[in-house]
Order: sequence, then C-alpha cells, then structure tokens
Amino acid sequence: MPHVNAISTFDRVEFLEPVDDAPAGARGGVLELTADDTAMVEVIAPELDAAARVVFAPLTSLRRLA
Repeated sequence: MPHVNAISTFDRVEFLEPVDDAPAGARGGVLELTADDTAMVEVIAPELDAAARVVFAPLTSLRRLA
C-alpha cells in the first residue's frame, strides 16, 4: 500500500524545522528528490536571497501540503 503522505517531485512542502537559511514554517516546492532521502526545495515563503532560495532538506524535516 503506498504511503499517502509521501513527498514527491513538484509537491508543495512546509519545513518542520530550520534547514540552512530556511526557517521552520517556510514553504516551497520540491524540485528534485535524491537517493539519500533529501529533497531539493525552492523556498517561496518567506522570501530569501537568491543564493539561499534552494535548500537541500532531509525528508524528515518536511511536511507535504495538500
């Protein structure tokens, strides 16, 4: 049975804890998933500097938004 809350590419997510420059509660979209259970996320809110907008976050630090 598939995991209902599994995170996939292009999902919208929310950070459950701070990761790099993204604070807890930040939201963004998953651009890519890596083999080591990490997601490349483009942070949309709050607005970050261009260099800080892309964050590699462990899947355990993210929550999929409906």
